[in-house]
Parts: sequence; structure tokens; C-alpha cells
Amino acid sequence: MAHLTTHEELRDRILTLAGIDESATPFVSCYLNLENCEKSVLETIELRANLLRRILKGRDLEDIEESVGAIKSYIKRELLPEAKGLAFFARSSFEKEFYMPLQFAVPLPNTLRVYPTPNIFNLIELKDTYERYLVMIATTEWVRIIEVNLGAATIQAWSENPGLRERVGEEWSETQYQLYRDDREGLYLKEKIETLEKLMLSGDHSHLIIAGNPQITTRIRQALPDHLAAKLMDIIPASRKDAQTDIVTATLSTFVEQEEQESQSIVERLIQAIRTQGLAVIGAKDCIAKLQQGKVDTLIMLKDYDPAPGWLCYSCYEMGKKTPETELCPHCQCTTVRPTDLREELVRQAGKNGCPVEVIEHSDVLMELGGIGCLLRFRADI
Repeated sequence: MAHLTTHEELRDRILTLAGIDESATPFVSCYLNLENCEKSVLETIELRANLLRRILKGRDLEDIEESVGAIKSYIKRELLPEAKGLAFFARSSFEKEFYMPLQFAVPLPNTLRVYPTPNIFNLIELKDTYERYLVMIATTEWVRIIEVNLGAATIQAWSENPGLRERVGEEWSETQYQLYRDDREGLYLKEKIETLEKLMLSGDHSHLIIAGNPQITTRIRQALPDHLAAKLMDIIPASRKDAQTDIVTATLSTFVEQEEQESQSIVERLIQAIRTQGLAVIGAKDCIAKLQQGKVDTLIMLKDYDPAPGWLCYSCYEMGKKTPETELCPHCQCTTVRPTDLREELVRQAGKNGCPVEVIEHSDVLMELGGIGCLLRFRADI
């Protein structure tokens, strides 16, 4: 049954896609922004498919037609109304048929590519940008704790604030009511913070955002234990009249900004490792070699890193920018030279090993280093 993909599922799907070997039948990797109408989405696919039809022939063309047909059929029948992005991976071979649709709560760029293996860079970027985090929304009437998972919100815990106002004038004086109300609210917020702490630990969340009535959120901030306060990214004003989707959207922009700040600190770690420790390499050739050897802690690349198509020797990792004339490597003489998309090969190797990938929106320093580098688990000279 169709559903929005979670962060955990995305991690597993990346591992599956990265592990698929080349075959004679190419993959169609389709990414779509679903914020437009269905007709516009289908026209986007058809426009790209028409270009492919001009260069493909024979069985390759037949396979692509079947894959494109499967994608269109899925869009017409299976899309969720809340989905804003779709990734669809298809290989329509009789012996190795493969279809994997993934729906997301955030939009994706419109692309349709044909390649020997699935193109997973957009999934890698999505996973890096939208980690899971918790939002505590607090009003004078209730507190809700929401997990935001790849842009989709799920209520994990919520509770009404027991109504006490109607008892004033019947059982208590205004003074008695105020004292009791203050005490009850203190216990109520303490309970919600304890629930928040359990959710943070059970879900292994690393970030927290608080939203709601400023008076209540201030009290919550003051009551947070130090280990939760260290994970607090921001406090956003909101009222009970604000739609939950609007609050989540506001927290997403805050989270993405914070994620980019953390990405910049990763670049600083890369530079420091190069200068002092030897626990880093730069350049596609060395990064691929270290990924193959299982020595990479984190792959770091610019979002705009897009080297020209070239070739790669899968024996010695020698590479070149021109289309290879033969499969014979000019460096090691092995017949393991293949045309390759270097960016896709880098993220595929990282995906196969479950290696984190940090996609950097902008960095002049990283650009000067070629746009690609790795933090290593072992020294580069080992």
C-alpha cells in the first residue's frame, strides 16, 4: 500500500539501490515535484522521454517505454494527496524486472535519467537535509509532541490541559483557583517534558524545536534538563489557531538552516583534518579509492558538484575525462575501465557501505578543493 517514505525506510532503500550491479538493461531514475497538477507532472515525464526516444533503439527503447509507462500508471493510480515528491526507479527487463516507487512529503527536482545503475544522489541529499526531529507545540489548552520525519508530521503524544476555569465561583475563590492552577500547570508541563525525553531517547532524535504560546514555551525552556536544552534548535511563536501543517512548515525552514550551519562545521573539520591529522582526502579519485577500502567516515560534497562524464578503472581507480576507447586501463592494463558518472559513483559507493554523506549548499573553500572530500576512519597513508 502506498505511503509516505520515512527516514528509516529511505536509509534502507538507498542501501538496496546502491547495491544493484550494472546489467545490460539500464535503469530509469525518475524524480518529480508533485506540487504541480497531475497533467503537468505527466507532461514533464513525456518531455524528457521524447528526448530519450531520439537516441535509444531496439530493446533499450522497448525497456524504457515499459518503465515510463509504469511510472505514468503509478502516478494516475497510487499518488497520495499529501505527497509532494516522487522518486521512481524502474528496470523493465523480463529477467531482472525492478520497480521501486517512493513518495515524500517534500518536493523533489524534476529529472528523468537512464543509467546502468539507479541514480541516487537526490535521495542522498534528501536524507542529509531532512533528518528526523521533534516539535513540542504548547498552548494554554494542550501540548502536542510531533515527530517530523522527512517533512511528514506524526503526532507521537498529546494531552489536554485539564479545564479548571468552570470550578471558579462554585468550589473555589479566584485566589484558590490561581494557586491550584499554577501548581497543576507545573506538574502538567513536567509530565510533558518527561514524555518528550522518552521520545527523544527512543527515537534517537538529535534536534528539538519548541513552538507555541510565548509564555508557555518560556516556561518549558526554563524547565528543560541540560541534555535536552543542548538539542534545542529554536523556539517559534504559534497559537492554537495555527494549522499544524503551517507550524511544521515553519520548523522545516528553521531545521534546514540549522542543517546548513552544521554542514559548514563539517567542512571546517575536513580542512582541519587535512592540515593536522591526515584523516582526510580530497578529489574524486582518492575518495572513491578510500570508499572502496572501507576507510571513509563521512563523504562531503558540494550540492553543485557535477564533474564531466568520464571513465573509471575499477581496479586501480585511475580516471579520465574522455570517453574510453577500450576497456583496457592505460595505468594498470586491467580490462575494468567503464564510462561513469563520478558523482553517482561516489554516492553509490557511500550508499553500499552505509557511509554518511554530507551535501554542502555552498562553500568557497570546498569549491577550491574540487568540491569533494572525505573524512577518514584511518590515516590516508595506511
